[in-house]
Amino acid sequence: MTRRIAGRAGLAAAAVAAVALIAGVEVGRSSPAGSAVLAVAIAAAGAGGIVGYLALHSSQRSVQAVGRAAEAIAEGDLRYRVEVSSSATHELEHAFNTMANRLQELVAETVAEHARLEAVFDAAADGLIALASDTTVRYLNPAASALLRVGDGDALRRPFIESARDYELDELARRTAESQSMQTRVVTFGPDRMPLRAVGVPIEAGGDWAVLLVLNDLTEVQRVDQVRRDFLSNVSHELRTPLASVRAMVETIGELEEGLDHGSSEFVRRSLLQIDRLGLLVDELLDLSRIESGAIELHPEAVDVVAAVAEAADSVRAQVTARAVELTLPSERLQVECDKRSLVRIASNLLDNAVKYSPEGATVTVEARSEGELVAISVRDQGPGIAPEDLPRVFERFYKADASRSNDGVGLGLAIVKHLVRAHRGTVVAETQPTGGSTFTVRLPRKFLGVASTRPSRRSPSSLSA
Repeated sequence: MTRRIAGRAGLAAAAVAAVALIAGVEVGRSSPAGSAVLAVAIAAAGAGGIVGYLALHSSQRSVQAVGRAAEAIAEGDLRYRVEVSSSATHELEHAFNTMANRLQELVAETVAEHARLEAVFDAAADGLIALASDTTVRYLNPAASALLRVGDGDALRRPFIESARDYELDELARRTAESQSMQTRVVTFGPDRMPLRAVGVPIEAGGDWAVLLVLNDLTEVQRVDQVRRDFLSNVSHELRTPLASVRAMVETIGELEEGLDHGSSEFVRRSLLQIDRLGLLVDELLDLSRIESGAIELHPEAVDVVAAVAEAADSVRAQVTARAVELTLPSERLQVECDKRSLVRIASNLLDNAVKYSPEGATVTVEARSEGELVAISVRDQGPGIAPEDLPRVFERFYKADASRSNDGVGLGLAIVKHLVRAHRGTVVAETQPTGGSTFTVRLPRKFLGVASTRPSRRSPSSLSA
């Protein structure tokens, strides 16, 4: 563009000189003063040529300077600038310098952002691996190198499977790249069978970074969880013997009717109630520990849901009568393949929870329905409902919302429900209505998908802890 402008200026000057020269020649032919006019025309032509040459030469030097500056910046010297002249190209030179300044700022911001991200990635305790769409490794942080037991040079630009040597992780990465959706899986990795939580996150518009694989070592988490389970199990076992002894002694005192006044008899009765309450807590702790550890025995069979719910209702009949609560049970016949004792325990715990938090004279409704390959059982009460902040935690062990602190129980019933349902590969959810009342819905596969016990059932049908 600059050359075109300079060229046009030179051509204009040359044209003016040519016109002047032609006019001078014509005048010289027709006038005595032609010699003088011709001399002026020649001078004008020479001046025009000089002006055109100077304009073209100045513009050419400016263009060459901008070209050299562009080459220097392309080679990495972002500080290179051109000198702004007073020629016709000064606007171009000024615009180029403005662009170079902005480019330097953008590059500096990008470098700083890269340094910050690299510091965060390097300091992360989780393994972070960036993969291309073909799952070749583009980046891995020190934690990932330690997990995979490879160095940067051994992993970069190579297929991920060569570094991971684990087909589950490689499949997770490929599925994330193909589906462009987040994938999560817990795998046992390496010869040490390390438990890893792997999360594949697709990266949109990430260039050659198509997938970010996050690896979290769960070894310490599982160790702490196992310590907790062992502690609860051991404490529960140790409490059973002294509880049995205390109960036997209190019962012995109660049998000595002679010499006991009314106050002493009431004291014995209340003591036995509290001992039974503590014994129930110990049994629930043992049950929960057994279920969480996978030691529970499941014996699947075709179970009539209505009959199982009715059996569960019988187990809470005393609470129902005491609170004058009306129970509405399902009537439609529905079968599911599951462990019957577990289903009765699930239903009885949900009914106990519903009756406990329902006002006197309220109605607790149980519904059973088919949902394709699933069977759904819902228990709906007319209690105060569950606060939104408490909903995600209602199935945690020992958790009790503030509104329920005064009620009996320690918060293990719903935790037992959750783990029994999981053992059957089902789900359980809690919902609450703005007007009050809660609904707990259990969904079990119509065909048993859990792990069945190979030993015959020897336990009492009324208890999981026997």
